[in-house]
Amino acid sequence: MNHPVPPRLAPALLLALLTLAGCGKVQEATSEKATEKMAEAAINQNGGDAKVDIHQGGVKVEGTDEKGQSFKMEMGAAQIGEKDLGIPFYPGAKPVPNHSNRFANGDQEMLQVELTSSDAPQKVADWYRSQLKAHTEGKMVMDQSEDQGMSLTINDPKSESTVIVEVKAADSGSSISLTHGRKAPTKG
Repeated sequence: MNHPVPPRLAPALLLALLTLAGCGKVQEATSEKATEKMAEAAINQNGGDAKVDIHQGGVKVEGTDEKGQSFKMEMGAAQIGEKDLGIPFYPGAKPVPNHSNRFANGDQEMLQVELTSSDAPQKVADWYRSQLKAHTEGKMVMDQSEDQGMSLTINDPKSESTVIVEVKAADSGSSISLTHGRKAPTKG
């Protein structure tokens, strides 16, 4: 699967954008606009064309890279539901605010959501194993148990998709990370 982030977009730039976006009320609108312009200039200097929008809790970047390939990134506050993700949410789990991301580059996309649950990690891990078992036939599966959780990866070379479910112990229950990398659904 192709990496969904434009090749010339420096990781340090993304980290800086996320840090600034997370400042919320502390960050003034004028500083946000200046940061947006600096980020756009950094992307555009190599022949890309991008528009950056820093908003409360997130960053949106949309444009084309130096090769004319379109890309779109929503970091922190992407609106992603179960249907979009293609992975069920654990019953009663709550999305973690500003921890949902969507990256699209050409025909590839990656969606990622963080959830929390008051249930124990083992209970959540068992539920996901049960829910996803029917989707593993004919696919490459890596299922790793950890002391307080699990990591389950299902790779389907035919459809060029990868599903990753990670469950870890949290202060009062479980932290759940759901990731789906795939060909972007066609609109029509």
